[in-house]
Amino acid sequence: MFRKVPIYCFGKYKFNANIINKVSTLLKIKPSLANEDINFFGDVRLLDSQNKLIGVFACEEARKKADKLGQDLIMINQEIKPALCKVCDYSDELASKFMNDIVKIKEQQKLNDQHFKLSHSITMQDLKLKVNQAKDLMKKQNTLRVTIICPIETAIQAKSILYTLKDLSQSFMIPIGDIKTKDFKEKEQFDKKKEQQEQVQLDIEFESIEKTEQHLDLPQIKIERLINQYYSRSLQEKTEDEQDLADLFKVQQSEKDKKLETQDGKKSKLEEMMEDDELDFQLQDISTNTSSCYLKDGNLSKYVKLYKMIEWSQGRK
Repeated sequence: MFRKVPIYCFGKYKFNANIINKVSTLLKIKPSLANEDINFFGDVRLLDSQNKLIGVFACEEARKKADKLGQDLIMINQEIKPALCKVCDYSDELASKFMNDIVKIKEQQKLNDQHFKLSHSITMQDLKLKVNQAKDLMKKQNTLRVTIICPIETAIQAKSILYTLKDLSQSFMIPIGDIKTKDFKEKEQFDKKKEQQEQVQLDIEFESIEKTEQHLDLPQIKIERLINQYYSRSLQEKTEDEQDLADLFKVQQSEKDKKLETQDGKKSKLEEMMEDDELDFQLQDISTNTSSCYLKDGNLSKYVKLYKMIEWSQGRK
């Protein structure tokens, strides 16, 4: 059940209680008390939107300062002395965190899957085309990985291509570290008769000089729709994870039950011997205190063995 949080009336966005709670859940933080919802009468340390200390004031005075600035008064922590409050546009701050900590990371993960694969025999003209493509791509993402897979004999030539790419693109991206080289093996060899040629994989990663940032230029209805989409997706993922855990528990429980069934159904050594055809014996009722065995074949060693097993079984009981 959602906490009742007032609408924040300052800033660009004016989220209601439902959106505040959803975005707080996505960011894994607790919704903060704000404005008239703050029921506190002591002194508070007041921070501005940049987390710089304004001063120490009575809570009512801090609320008036927030009103003059046209911002919300947010209670950060009232357990400490003096309590900690902040003046900010709370909805805008949550929207910024949502866009940068969730949306941006998700989109960056998708974009990072895009990387260039170059040939070790690429021409200069084609390489310049790849540089232009990389320039357009780096407007949308902050990193780019470039890969060349080539025979080990042409590794020096492939390195030269990557260095040329670095020189041609230095105006908009710079390399992160050096070129990494590792052995490359194909997953499937279609022609088994053909000898597999030794190959190497060369990787280099670039980062954008001007890093892209998520700007809060979305209208409120669109950003609320985004929050609802991500919240529904998180609930679905949580349900799937819980189902996977439940299925795993069922499998483990069924395996335990099977083990218990096998243990319960396992026969004792005495029962196995009694079912052995070679021993062929008869047992009298032990309630008569005249327990004895009658072996038809008269084999004394089998009788002694059986007698010891009966003693062991009765002692176990």
